[in-house]
Amino acid sequence: MTKTIHNEEKYVEKYKEPTAAQAMENIAREKKNSQRAQGRRSREIGKSFEEVIEAACRYYREIEVAIIEKTPEPMKVLGKVRRPGVYGRFEACFVTAAQPDFKGCLANGKAIVFEAKATEKDRIRKDVITSDQFAYLEGYWKMKAGAFVLVSFNLEHYYRVPWGIWREMEVFYGRKYLLENDLESCRVKFKNGRLDFLHNIAEVV
Repeated sequence: MTKTIHNEEKYVEKYKEPTAAQAMENIAREKKNSQRAQGRRSREIGKSFEEVIEAACRYYREIEVAIIEKTPEPMKVLGKVRRPGVYGRFEACFVTAAQPDFKGCLANGKAIVFEAKATEKDRIRKDVITSDQFAYLEGYWKMKAGAFVLVSFNLEHYYRVPWGIWREMEVFYGRKYLLENDLESCRVKFKNGRLDFLHNIAEVV
């Protein structure tokens, strides 16, 4: 009996090696996509933090402790929408925010202004406050208004940092960033399900 032996051919799928330029382009694209994803996450975290603050502001107003409102985001009108059947609408875009996030008045008549910053890192950098925001907060502070930066770490721990400390953090801590451990005396907690960020505010403003 004759046996026929068939040799199995092995096929290896071959891919064209990218050129150096294509490889650099792929890396740049991946980095850009990663930055966009991080940007979206940062905006979502910031929005959640603002919602926590706004809920507290509504409560403070109800119990006549303070009236505090979020500063509207500045917008630039680009022009009318020119499409058939569309009337009275304009195209607009958000521009860089300059003023602090929240402004208002305490029951004793004292003005209050603050910026809200959320981070997922283990530190909060001084330069998260833009130069324009810095100037606004500085101006209010010099006019004896209550000015501070409300900081959230991972949407779990919250701190009210007086402007006098924030503006001089290099003097107090020897660096241009703050760690959570630095802020224990500034910590604010939830009370009755709301962030009580005005707790003992008279002692610091």
